[in-house]
Amino acid sequence: MLDYPEISKIVETSAKRILGKENVVRVFTEPGTDSEGKDAMRITIVITPEAVTRIKGDALLDNLLEIHNRLSEAGEDRTPMVGYATEEELAEIDDPES
Repeated sequence: MLDYPEISKIVETSAKRILGKENVVRVFTEPGTDSEGKDAMRITIVITPEAVTRIKGDALLDNLLEIHNRLSEAGEDRTPMVGYATEEELAEIDDPES
């Protein structure tokens, strides 16, 4: 199994290549559990606010496939659960007043 910084680096490289480096701010990975209760990875790709209108659905699907393939090639067998958020959305989630 890869460690989380390694996973984030692989995902960020793929995301910037497929979604555009101008659209991807950073990536972070956390432990997770899939629908069957097995270990998984919660991957968050932080995007710019403008990316929401610039990135098309096909690019998102291509990105998911690329992430799955690159992680598998690197020996990772946990399921990647990928989500997208802007910095503002992440701040709202962390805000105890919201």
